[in-house]
Order: sequence, then C-alpha cells, then structure tokens
Amino acid sequence: MMKSYSTFKDVTRTSSHHLRHFVPHKTGATVPVNTVGKALPWLTGVFLLGTTCCGFVFLKSHRVTAAGREIIEARNAASGSFPAYSTILASSSRRDESNVVRSPPRSSRTYSTDADKYYKKFNKLPIPHVMHDNLDRMISTESRESFGDFLNARETSKRSNKILIVGDVHGCLHELKSLVDKASNEHNGGMLFRAVVLVGDLCNKGPYSSEVIQFVREQPYWYAIRGNHDNAALEAALGDTERLSREQYSWVKELSDEDVEWMANLPYTIRISMDRLMFPYWRSGDVLVVHAGLLPNIGIEEQNIKTMVTVRAFKAMHKHDTTEESSNNALLYYENYDPSQIDQTPIPWANAWTGPELVIFGHDAKRGTQVQTHAIGLDSGCVYGNKLTGIILPEKKLVSVDAAKVYCPIKD
Repeated sequence: MMKSYSTFKDVTRTSSHHLRHFVPHKTGATVPVNTVGKALPWLTGVFLLGTTCCGFVFLKSHRVTAAGREIIEARNAASGSFPAYSTILASSSRRDESNVVRSPPRSSRTYSTDADKYYKKFNKLPIPHVMHDNLDRMISTESRESFGDFLNARETSKRSNKILIVGDVHGCLHELKSLVDKASNEHNGGMLFRAVVLVGDLCNKGPYSSEVIQFVREQPYWYAIRGNHDNAALEAALGDTERLSREQYSWVKELSDEDVEWMANLPYTIRISMDRLMFPYWRSGDVLVVHAGLLPNIGIEEQNIKTMVTVRAFKAMHKHDTTEESSNNALLYYENYDPSQIDQTPIPWANAWTGPELVIFGHDAKRGTQVQTHAIGLDSGCVYGNKLTGIILPEKKLVSVDAAKVYCPIKD
C-alpha cells in the first residue's frame, strides 16, 4: 500500500528499506556515502512537488474540454510536424465492417430534448436556432467554447486556412473518412482543414447512418447543412409513427439525445465570407452552402425550406414589368419545376443562378457533379456506387473517392 505523506520533509524520505538513507534537511548534516540512496529520494520529492504545482497552475489557467483533449492527444500520437488526417479520424479508412465501432452514446434516448418537446407540442420539425448561419461565427463560437484563447492559438496553428466542402454522404462512413484523408494528404500538406462543411443528407440509404451523424458531430470544426433526408430521419427520431414503421428508418433508434438535438439545430445554409476565403485572391463573392438549391429571384431570408432541401430544376416564367425604365417588359423569373406537368421544360436550377454568391450544393445525384459559373454541385452518387466528391476552397479543387460498392440502387 502506498504511503501517504503529511509534510514535504516526509516526501523526501523513502519508504524503501533497501536504501535506508535520508536526504539531509539541515545545513551541515552528514551526507551518506551511498550517493544513489541520497539522490533518488530527493529528486523524487522535487519531481512530485514540481509536477503538482505546474499541473495546478495549468488547470487553473486554461480550460480544456473533451474536444480540446482529443485534438491534443491525436497530435501527440502523430509523427512529423503535422498529424495526418487519418490520425484524427478515429479509425482507418479500410472498408471492412469490423472497422466501424460506434462509441457509446453520451446519454440514452430520453425523448426530453428541446426538439422532442417542440415536436410533441406542434407535431412538426423544430426550426434551428440559426436558419442561415455564417462560418466565421460558427468557428469563433466553437473556438471559445472548446479551447479558450491560449489553446485555440496553438490548435489553429496546426490547421491550414483551407476549407473542405463534402457532398452527400448518405451513411457512407468509410468513403467520408477516405475523402477527407485524401484531400488533406494530397492537397493540404497533411494538415487539418480550417473547417469541413457537409452539404447535408448525412444519413439514409447507406450502411452507417447513425455512425456518420455521431462522427461528424464529434469532430472539431466540422459543420453540416440540413438536407431532406436529415429532416426525414429527424422526424422519425422524434416520433413520426409513419416513418418509424418503415425499415429504412430503423437505425434512428441508435441515436442519442445529443445526436437528435444536434440534427435539430443544423442550419439550412452556411455563408462563407470573401475574407475567410483570402480576398483579394478570391474574387467569386461569398460562398453559400445549401443542400439542394435556391430561387434566384428572392433573398436568402425569404427562401422556402422545401426549395432549399428538395429543388433540382425550375420552370421559366415571365413577369410583366410596366416601369418605363425597363427595356423589356417580359422579365424572366423561376418557380419550382413540377415533374407531373409534362408541358413544362425543366431547367437545372444551377443554370439559372447568376450570383453574386457562389452556391455549393448537393442533392442531384442523377446530374452528378455540376460546375457552373456561380453554382457547383457535389452529389456524385456515392451511395449508388459512384463517387463521394468534395471541393477545397479557395482554389476550387475537386477531389473524390470511389464508393466501395452499390449500397442502394438509384431510382429512374
């Protein structure tokens, strides 16, 4: 049993009967001939006192949360100047099922979150705290809450200024990890990205929906948009009996309260400012990340949720303008395309978007990767056996990885 010490003088003693010596406490005391017996207990006492004091000062000065510890531990475990992204990614990107281990939820599902209460009262999905968020605000808030000023400065120094935006994941966890690892190693010097943003539809159709949600939620400086499949899964998790009766939503029972509350507060758009993208090198205006698309003839605050999570195409309309300043009294505007009306000619919404923002979106796997002047689509159909695609800003570098297999057939 370890001996307890009541004074520092006791600490300098050794309980070992092998040495049978003390370090002298008073000037002029006799020094034993056995130098090992003399030095070892003295150094032990100094070491214990020093580490105790330093640890106390550090903990009083800097608050380190779980997110901060994860970053520090991963960095210490990595080799070289910067950690490979695969070190941060909890497990390797090998595609065997035994490699996916879901860590225990931080709490069991109590159905008492704010999102649950809202759904029970109004029988509809809760509106996120911030419908249209800003990446600068999100990064600043997380930095303060997770690291504090001192650790945040050190943590930020290990990240580049680049931002990675990832297309529709649909539960393809292995491919998500592989894509981020590839983007980091091949286009970011092995460094962490300043932020990773997912365009929504994290779940459904693929094999690891709940694991993707938990994984993304727990990564520092990873953010996501709400997509139509995220909304559907959230409805099931909150108690929608019709959805819960379907096999495709059985996985929502694996979600924790933290998962559900996090999903309920995902924004519908995230704005990335020109300053964040290193203006004047970036001259494409702000970037807006949305799941599906936006109507070009209305402002961001007026956008309909259904449009933002489901639109793929528009129908062109004409609106008469009676003002004298107009040289053409038939101004073009757009409405959502209704495929049931066969007399309409669909226009991909990205073709109709003229800026000034560059919109990065997903949702349209049939058209695949789309690159227009003011709109870039990233849904390249990973869950359908094609690819998972991302884009690195500010250089607009597209990067992709192949799907391991066809997880779900694409509908005609």
